Amino acid sequence: MLLIALTGGIGSGKSTAAQFLHKCGAEVIEADLLAQEVLEAGSPGLMAVKAHFGAEIIEPTGALNREALARIVFADPDKRKALEGIVHPLVETSFRQRIAALPKDAVVIYEIPLLVETGRADEFQLVIVIETPLSVRLERMTKRGLTQNQAMARISGQASNEDRRAIADIVLTNSSDVQGFENELALTWNLRLLPFAENLATGRGAEPEWMPVKILPNVLPIENQVVRIANRVAKSIEGKVSVCSMTELQIKSELKDPAESLKHLGFIEVEPMSRYVSADPGRPLRLVVARK
Repeated sequence: MLLIALTGGIGSGKSTAAQFLHKCGAEVIEADLLAQEVLEAGSPGLMAVKAHFGAEIIEPTGALNREALARIVFADPDKRKALEGIVHPLVETSFRQRIAALPKDAVVIYEIPLLVETGRADEFQLVIVIETPLSVRLERMTKRGLTQNQAMARISGQASNEDRRAIADIVLTNSSDVQGFENELALTWNLRLLPFAENLATGRGAEPEWMPVKILPNVLPIENQVVRIANRVAKSIEGKVSVCSMTELQIKSELKDPAESLKHLGFIEVEPMSRYVSADPGRPLRLVVARK
């Protein structure tokens, strides 16, 4: 299974991207929908929110008054953190239950606005970030009924573009060029996501000479991508990683057998306890075990 996090700021067009990738064949799970489900009338989650924020955030029908709750949490960072502390663990549990029911060869797109804020980026083999000019985001949000001040308050309450780029593997731009954005999504699906999933399912590494890197849409410098992957590998294998080149990392693991941990990150074992290669067609990397 290929797990991909799709994130971006409010008004960036994450849902548009998710819908397009779903048409391509991806299984899409929306964090916002899971958050709604765990706060349904009568649910333990809603009872916990009511206990913390008071009965004024509950409709006479027993449902959550989302507008009332939004006014409270977007005006006070501490109250927003308190809400997230209640909701995020419930959403994560629901997400795990959803993916457990999917086919093992599925390409899963998890649309999650607060990926940076929840610190969950390392759970996914790829992180796709959607970036959109501020003016376009404000226009989209005001069309949804928000004032410009309300829109700016919500944007300011989220992670910055720089924060999201720090965890990104792919950055796609969604402005007013709908066709251009869909072309980028199609290239990403056909040349990276689908082959990546197929490689993982068959235990096949993506060899560097086959890589379509030059035509893939991705504005991240290679150096940034490699450093990000190196950091993720080091954390996963409880060891150290040295960057030998833009295509090779040297690893020293505290684990007796790091193969399973590395497979979760998208690396296939080609020589037992010695060499691993990426299954990702968009980032040619080899991992070589350091000799003592």
